[in-house]
Amino acid sequence: MPGSRRAGSALWDAGLALAVPLLPVSALLLVGGTALDRVAAVALAFLGGGLAVHVLRRDDVRRDRSAEIGPAVAPGGAAAEGAAGAGDEHERLRRQVERLEDEAWELREAVERQASILQALGDVVIRRDMAGSVLYVSPAASALFEPAVVPRPGQPLELPLAAPEGAELPVGDVVFGDIRLLTRQGPRWFSRLDVIVRDGKADQPQIQTLLRDVTDRRLMEEDLLAARHSAESASEAKSRFLATVSHEIRTPLNGILGMAALLRDTRLTPEQTAYADALQTSGETLLLLIDELLDFSRAEAGRLTLNPAPSQLAPLCEQVVELLAPRAQAKGLDIVLTLAPEVPAEVTVDASRLRQILFNLAGNGVKFTETGGVAVEIGIEPAPSGGTLVLDVADTGIGFAPDDAERLFGEFEQVDHGPARRYGGTGLGLAIVQRLVTLMQGSIAAHGAPGAGARFTVRLPVPEVPAVPRLWPELRHRRIAVVSSGAVEAAALVRQLEAHGAAVDRLQPGAARLTEALADADLVCLDHGSVSDGAAWLAGARAAGCRAPAVVFITPAERERLERLRAAGFAAYLIRPVRSQSLERTLTGLLRAPSDADAGVGQGLWEAGGSLRPAAGQGSSNPASAGKAGLEQGNTDRPSHRLAPARPLRLLLAEDNDINRLLGEALLRKLGHEAELVTNGHEAVAAASHSTYDAILMDLHMPGLDGFAAIEAIRTEERSTGRAPVPVIVVSADVMPAARDRALELGVLDYLTKPLSQAAVEQVLSRINLRF
Repeated sequence: MPGSRRAGSALWDAGLALAVPLLPVSALLLVGGTALDRVAAVALAFLGGGLAVHVLRRDDVRRDRSAEIGPAVAPGGAAAEGAAGAGDEHERLRRQVERLEDEAWELREAVERQASILQALGDVVIRRDMAGSVLYVSPAASALFEPAVVPRPGQPLELPLAAPEGAELPVGDVVFGDIRLLTRQGPRWFSRLDVIVRDGKADQPQIQTLLRDVTDRRLMEEDLLAARHSAESASEAKSRFLATVSHEIRTPLNGILGMAALLRDTRLTPEQTAYADALQTSGETLLLLIDELLDFSRAEAGRLTLNPAPSQLAPLCEQVVELLAPRAQAKGLDIVLTLAPEVPAEVTVDASRLRQILFNLAGNGVKFTETGGVAVEIGIEPAPSGGTLVLDVADTGIGFAPDDAERLFGEFEQVDHGPARRYGGTGLGLAIVQRLVTLMQGSIAAHGAPGAGARFTVRLPVPEVPAVPRLWPELRHRRIAVVSSGAVEAAALVRQLEAHGAAVDRLQPGAARLTEALADADLVCLDHGSVSDGAAWLAGARAAGCRAPAVVFITPAERERLERLRAAGFAAYLIRPVRSQSLERTLTGLLRAPSDADAGVGQGLWEAGGSLRPAAGQGSSNPASAGKAGLEQGNTDRPSHRLAPARPLRLLLAEDNDINRLLGEALLRKLGHEAELVTNGHEAVAAASHSTYDAILMDLHMPGLDGFAAIEAIRTEERSTGRAPVPVIVVSADVMPAARDRALELGVLDYLTKPLSQAAVEQVLSRINLRF
């Protein structure tokens, strides 16, 4: 069997050897022979092919049989074992070859895919050894750079850098960032990134540099940067323009309002008084428009800053309400402030910004209300960290459609538009409020209905938590009759008294049950504006059996009736809008035990009723001062009576404007002081060095030598001579924070903004008098 197998194998090998030469011979005959030769060639080709196929099939069958028979005969002999081992080895090698071919095909496919991606991206990939010699450069480099500058293997990497316009070439090798390179298309920007990679064959670290064309991105960035610079420049120019316009308008406006105030203090006929009042009101309205434009400009430029500090909340809110009271009372409106008992006396807020928010909201309420009034309520709610201060401003005005709630906070938005609109203004008040509230990390919501009034609710986070309510024990279970025809102020008063435990009966004058309620009351509160004659009304109440002490609520314009009201039997009076402290002191004083309510106590309560309030006709409704630092300097209501200064002061006034200089001199002399006038900074420095003054009032913007330089020169001269620094008061139309900060750095005593009020000047000069 082995012999015959070997003979068969030899035969098949001979057939295969015969078939191999038959193929080229047949090919030669087919090409160059005759027709008969070509026929023979075709026959030989078929014969050779058939032999070859037959031999190959026979070889496959033999291999398959060896694989089948091998295991069975393996134990029987060494020949069978060797044949089986050779077949297994052959099969293993074949499979390994197939696997390697598959892996090689996958590798070629991956390389081609990576090359196509790099080609599509246009990125240049360069690899170097740690010594800096180039090892590999991707084909994209040849298409990108000129042949002379294409990085070459074996050489150091030198990229064709191009300096940006107006700049120099970077020093050293840039390994990360954007660089500008010379290419076939001219200078272009590339993002360069160098990373350390490891060579897969030699397992050695290499430096891989990736260059990506980012010219389009750089051009977009440059355009955006140019647009940003242009916008910032435009914003800065607008701010400077508004500041300049504000200064230039405030300067003559100071003369208008100041002279109008002086004129009102002279002997005038009723007609002349009306003209002077109209002049004052018009000037204050113009001042409000200027301040709103400045505030909006600062908000738009992102220059609004916060300075939170512990602040007394009640005086702050009362000041705003009292500023708006003359405007409200002139329209026959109520305006009232209510603070919840749990509101802390002191909260950490930016006082000027909070004041501005309240003023804008309450001012809008007065503006858009014809009947009824405006109620300002302050409360506080607990929060996870601290508390939430709640400011609620409601009015009984024209209201608005619910769909317009969001629109009202837009810039230059009005409730009514067009040339026939009824209400004026810039439409910036609520926009400024929203920006301030957002800056303070709070929220604001508006609710209203046409003809049913509006309500604005502001919520501001504060670190303080609700305080333990401080109640007025004298009011607990006491019966108080509130006689008023007003819808807003009377309702707020009732809520406030009931919060302290009082049983309050709200009555209309002439109500059917009025007599019975007055007879049972422990205290009577009368709104003088609800009756024609308060003295006669009280006389009738006493005749009907009312024995309770009575308090009358009056406006500043009704002060001339106080003596008659006191003679009629009123125990105390309160000026509207009523301050919480005055209300507490008056009501608790009247409700104490009868043994305490002697004549001395009654006298003290009557005199205390108006000690903190402005005199009739002397209230200022200047809206521009609300929310400004000037309000903290004294731009408030003038006091009810003028006291002569402790001693006349010798003052130096530096002012370049003729009208303002005349106004300043008249104002200072009216306050009882002696004023010397100069027109510029040089004259001010010379006068300060040769004479002694109690204080210097210095304008900032003057020709030759401005106020800042003049103050510095005066301080320098004082240090060189050892003289005590003279107090300097800045009097300027410049309301920009930078000017104020610079002046305070120079050590000025105070900073007054034009238009000046007599109260502001008097207040700051009284501080100088206290120093002597």
